[in-house]
Amino acid sequence: HALYYAPYSANTGFYYIRQNERTRHFFNSLLLTGDLIIGTHSHQITLIALLNEHASMYGLKTKILSRLDDDFPGGYHYHQRKPYMRELINKQQNPYIFHMSW
Repeated sequence: HALYYAPYSANTGFYYIRQNERTRHFFNSLLLTGDLIIGTHSHQITLIALLNEHASMYGLKTKILSRLDDDFPGGYHYHQRKPYMRELINKQQNPYIFHMSW
């Protein structure tokens, strides 16, 4: 992974969020960072930067699913795990959610 994704390397295609004051503040901050999204050409880089900031400054707790997890496949599976993709097409894999980023 590129360093600008560190330390979380979060996939921004799927969120599971607990509703509380910290997460409301976090997503409000994300809504206000349109300039950073435009400047970096990436909502993912912006989200990860905010995760770092909010974890450090406001105690936001974050868990990131492993990109190796077959239950939540993403772009890594599509680009790097061709056997998994064949199994998925042949209905030998049954992920909870299917999100591919290319």
